[in-house]
Amino acid sequence: MKDYFGQTILVKNSIFTLATSEVYHALNNFHNHQELELIYICSGQGIFSVGQSSKRISSDSILLIGPNTPHMFKFETNRYYDYTMKHGRTPLPLKLLTLHINLNTLGKDFLNLPENNMLKTLISASKIGLQLQGNTKKRAIGMLQRLENSATYEHLPFLLLLLNEIAASEDIPEHYERNASRPFKNIDETRLSRIYLYTMDNFYKDIKLSEIASIVYMVPNAFCHYFKSRTGRSYFDFLIEVRIEHACKLLREENESVSTISANSGFNNLSNFNRYFKQQTGKSPTAYRQQYRS
Repeated sequence: MKDYFGQTILVKNSIFTLATSEVYHALNNFHNHQELELIYICSGQGIFSVGQSSKRISSDSILLIGPNTPHMFKFETNRYYDYTMKHGRTPLPLKLLTLHINLNTLGKDFLNLPENNMLKTLISASKIGLQLQGNTKKRAIGMLQRLENSATYEHLPFLLLLLNEIAASEDIPEHYERNASRPFKNIDETRLSRIYLYTMDNFYKDIKLSEIASIVYMVPNAFCHYFKSRTGRSYFDFLIEVRIEHACKLLREENESVSTISANSGFNNLSNFNRYFKQQTGKSPTAYRQQYRS
C-alpha cells in the first residue's frame, strides 16, 4: 500500500521508515528534514545538489544525507546504451529505496555516548552529502535489503550496525568542508528550487545574470550575494558544474564530437570547455570518454 508520497512502506511500527518508490518524495524541490536519509537509486539517473556541490548520479548509487541538510534531487529517466553489444537505448524507470531515521528519538544524549563517537562523526560528515563506494556500498545495499525482512526486535541493533559499518569505512572523509552558509528558511527552499530548476532546464543557453536574478525577483547584485550566502559558491561556479556534468553524460552516452558536445552543454568556446572540464574531472574530454568506453 502506498502512502501520501507514492511510497510503498516496507517496514512498519519502527523508529525508522524504509520505503520503495518510483518518484522522490520531495519532487524537484530543495528541502530539509530532521531525519537522516539513506537513499539507494536502484535505477534511474539525475542531479543531486547539496551544500556546495551538484553532481550527476545514476543507477546503483547510494547516498547518505545528514539531518537538517538542505538538498535536492532532479531525477530523469535513464536511457542506457550498450556500446559493447551495440544494443539500442533502453529506458530504465526510476526506482528508489529510501531509509529515514531521526536519531533524536533515541534520546538527546544518545550520540554523546562514548560508544557512538564514530556515529556522531558520521552524522556531522553526512551534512555535505556522502556517496558510498566499493565494498561499503555493497554492504550497505545488502543490509538495507536484509533490514526489510528482519524481525521487529532486530530493527534497532541491525540499523545501528548498518550506520556504524558506514562510519567505519574509508568513504567518510577525515577532513570535510562544513557548509558555512546560513540556515535555510522556507523562502530559501522556494527560491533555490526555482534557481536550480531553471538552470538545469536552460544551462545549454546563454543565461544572463539579470535573467536568472529575475526568477526570484532580485536585482543581479543582490542575487549574487544571496546565492553565495546560501550555497557557499557563486552562481557562475554552479552553472559551470551543471554544464560539465551534462557534458560527462553526453561523452558517456553519445558519439558526437567533443566540439559538438561542448556547444550542446552551453559552452561557446571550446578552449574554455576543455579547461573547465579538466578542472572538474581531472581529465580531458577525450580521455574521459576513452576511459569510460574501455
